[in-house]
Amino acid sequence: MACACGVMLTPKTTSVLVVLFTLCAPALVSADVIINEFLYDAPGTDTDQEYVELLNTGSTAVDLTKWKINDGSAHTFNVPPKNGGAGSITIAPGGYALLVDNATNFLASHSAVTGTVIDTVLSLSNLSGTISLTNDTGAVVSTVSYTKDQGGNGDGNSLQNNAGTWIMALPTPNAANATVAAVPVVADSSTSTSTTTTQTSTTNTTVSSYVPPPVPTVFADAGGDRTVIVGADAEFDGRAYDRNDQDLDRVRFMWNFGDGSTAEGATVMHHYDYPGRYAVVLSIAQNKTAVEDVLTVDAEPAKLTYTTNADGSISIGNSAGHNLDLSRWVVRSFARNFILPEHSILLKGATLRIAQPTLGFYSGPDTELDYPNGVLALKANESTPAEPVATAQAPIATAAMPATAIATTSAAEEQVQDTASAETAVSEQKAETDSATTSSEQAPSSQLAAAAGSTSGHWYWYVGVVGLVGILGAAAMMTRRMKASEWDIVEESPEAE
Repeated sequence: MACACGVMLTPKTTSVLVVLFTLCAPALVSADVIINEFLYDAPGTDTDQEYVELLNTGSTAVDLTKWKINDGSAHTFNVPPKNGGAGSITIAPGGYALLVDNATNFLASHSAVTGTVIDTVLSLSNLSGTISLTNDTGAVVSTVSYTKDQGGNGDGNSLQNNAGTWIMALPTPNAANATVAAVPVVADSSTSTSTTTTQTSTTNTTVSSYVPPPVPTVFADAGGDRTVIVGADAEFDGRAYDRNDQDLDRVRFMWNFGDGSTAEGATVMHHYDYPGRYAVVLSIAQNKTAVEDVLTVDAEPAKLTYTTNADGSISIGNSAGHNLDLSRWVVRSFARNFILPEHSILLKGATLRIAQPTLGFYSGPDTELDYPNGVLALKANESTPAEPVATAQAPIATAAMPATAIATTSAAEEQVQDTASAETAVSEQKAETDSATTSSEQAPSSQLAAAAGSTSGHWYWYVGVVGLVGILGAAAMMTRRMKASEWDIVEESPEAE
């Protein structure tokens, strides 16, 4: 058997196996990520047109998080889709990644470019320079130096790696490099115009045309993705800066928190009422320029334990599985409050114990833990969080009265009304005989009608009505006889005299 170094291995040579493997091993290690192509001087104004193309020549995917590109100073990568980037921060084997100075503007003027485009800071010299790529450990993994004499100095070409040799050719961003170099074309002295280069290949020559977009002057930064606690205020801090990474003044900050709420200002507070995953958009405007930045917020219920201790202290435990920010949370005992200071970070799985002298009062069964907005989070000695109390109270439901109860009430009210009417009729009959007679004649029909209108089943009500009618009739007849007797006595008086 022979290794890549051409040395034959036999049983007699086993004693030098370790040495041979050490010599052969470098040939078995892939080169991984390299600088494969770069455009340092685009035709015309090359602002936002420069790029550095990376190629993963290895057999495994490579995560470029925390990697840097150095063009005289080191610049970190913005993980796509931050600042308009596209694709993934991880390069697959044989895959490409394009480093550009402004991903939004670059893609706007290069609609045919696909794949991974990573936004960073590039400022390549148009005369000469050195470009270095360092990994997440700070080690340089690829580097290249160039001068304008190599080509690509405003002639529409880029410099491309062709089997270890750098050639100039028409740009091929995020695609295989050219295999044949472009050669200069000698200008015709009889004309005032000339063509700088031509592509020497059997295929039709294509000319790359770059139309530089407007130079951006404002950049937005809404901060990194985060996890917040439902019901707890979280601080959102925006930043506006220029191409030199200098903060800008007189900028308008507008926030959309993804839950229907908005706010304005560089630093704002917001809390989420319900768990969920929200996209927060920061819009920055200066004069007629507007840019945006997006971050993702995961709102989770607070997974805390809260206990009061015999010595007057309190303990808060974190069972959320990640660190929690308890800044401005309130420990409340009647009218006395203790507010946790800014940057009160409770590590996952840890317990925060606050002594009685720090609280300023003794904790007890009535001591509670509140969200920064004053809403109750946990009562003393609770191990599971309470849901945030809604600000609006639910309407008080009115119990429906059974139909039988309504019918009975109506019947009782009618009985009282009929009884009162009957008593009034008796009084009138005593005052005037004719009125009493008329009332007694009409009473049966009115009472029966009232009785018929009441709810069936109350037989005793009918008996009472009939008895009342009988009493009224008898009273009327007695009144009439009494009147007649008195009249006879008056007429017999003269004869007696």
